[in-house]
Amino acid sequence: MGRAILNGYKTGGGNMSEIAILDPFINEAHATDLGISTVYRDYAEIPEVTKFAMIVLATKPQVFEAVSRPIADFLDHKTLVISIMAGVSSARIVQSIGQDVVVVRCMPNMAAAVQKSVNVAFATDAATKTQFEALFAGSGPVRWVKDEDDIHATTAVSGSGPAYFFAFTEALALAGEQAGLEPQLSLELAIDTLIGAAELLKHNRAPSRLRESVTSKGGTTAAALEQFALHNNLNAIVMDAVMAAQSRSKEF
Repeated sequence: MGRAILNGYKTGGGNMSEIAILDPFINEAHATDLGISTVYRDYAEIPEVTKFAMIVLATKPQVFEAVSRPIADFLDHKTLVISIMAGVSSARIVQSIGQDVVVVRCMPNMAAAVQKSVNVAFATDAATKTQFEALFAGSGPVRWVKDEDDIHATTAVSGSGPAYFFAFTEALALAGEQAGLEPQLSLELAIDTLIGAAELLKHNRAPSRLRESVTSKGGTTAAALEQFALHNNLNAIVMDAVMAAQSRSKEF
């Protein structure tokens, strides 16, 4: 995800010479491709006098405490700390770093790799938001929430959302196979159909209206949607999925 965000920043005209990466498992070829020459594999490699204007925490929430404390050595009162970790609150980040810092919580998604992420973020002041958008706007639209707790719900909807879309694509392709299509043809039909549907949504952001325009009374689409609606099936499954993801986010 960090690489996808950096790619968006580069595509948006960002100055990659100002970027440094700390990653013990870094593929230096990837950094070179992005135009980044400053790469560290360990905190010990960073010069002691270094102070970063902005630090992005793009690590797994499960290991955050183990890697966070040395961060304090490389920031000052002006440093902005941006977190894309699921479930880790701003207060917990400040406590773990051991220094009072300004934090922006963000939940992007994997579409940042193609500059189509939804970057949902929480911050407390306008200046911080401007700094954040300078780095993240290239990876996709930024949506601000007023309550940090809303990040849990946005994680479940937009953060994990691409996986739901991919899972539905797989299910649609499999159903096509069961209907008698060759597997590869069915997969291509499912993928291209959903790409086209997404493009329609891009231009007309009213899914219910689009659904109605495709659905003729008594027709084939109506017959299919009746099965989705059976016992409120589709809505219930999606609700259960989002609630499960939101609950897991709160556990971290």
